[in-house]
Amino acid sequence: MNKLPEPFLIFILLSLTAGSCKKDDDDNPSNDSDNFSEYFYCKINGEEFQTRSTFNCNSRTFYYYPAGTAGLPDDYILISGNDCPSYKSVTIRLYNPLPTTGYLHFLEPAFADSCSPYYRHISEEGLYIMMENLISGSMNIETFTPRDSITLEEGRIEGTFEFSVTNENQDSIIHITEGVFRFKVPNIW
Repeated sequence: MNKLPEPFLIFILLSLTAGSCKKDDDDNPSNDSDNFSEYFYCKINGEEFQTRSTFNCNSRTFYYYPAGTAGLPDDYILISGNDCPSYKSVTIRLYNPLPTTGYLHFLEPAFADSCSPYYRHISEEGLYIMMENLISGSMNIETFTPRDSITLEEGRIEGTFEFSVTNENQDSIIHITEGVFRFKVPNIW
């Protein structure tokens, strides 16, 4: 029986060890660095909603524009999760929000002028269907910090949400439940 040379065995063991030590920021829930993981999760009518990206579509999106840009209004927040291959999207839009933490009732917002969540999908006929007539909803923003102007370490927003919306004809209702999100905040204010 042939024996493998000892240096070859050591090389294989080191290769396997190095490969198993790869850093994965999904396992880094802290905000100790710019490497904390971002996420967006919820259930749609009790079914888990998985965010998935494609080449030209991001699975998770957070925008905060204290000063309007690219045709968007001043003081606008967008928090969104997308299943790009199926064209499904769950989105929360806040207009003129205060960058603060706390509970926000969507129908009577305390620290935003208005809240406009929606659910979008494609019908069997291939048409985009927007479910954006708000029935009820709320969110709790647990953390909302700006980018540090000295160290330039990104800020953070995280919280929970739920809402119910209906279509234009009000003959179909979508319930979004168990929503959670966390995103990096690139803005300084």
